[in-house]
Amino acid sequence: MPVDRDLLRQALNELVRLKSSAANPRRFRAQLYGSALAEWAGVLGVNQLKLDRIVHVRGTASGR
Repeated sequence: MPVDRDLLRQALNELVRLKSSAANPRRFRAQLYGSALAEWAGVLGVNQLKLDRIVHVRGTASGR
């Protein structure tokens, strides 16, 4: 099933922001990131682990 590129771009922007601010897993933002990741994975119809890897790569690339 193809993924809507605009929706994926929106999801990645939000998730990268959340992940970069969620360095400590005990913090509220880490929990928020986990919930947002699960929600976006469901909306996009993709695996959470794959989406998390994409977020990690995008966050690394945008941090440079």
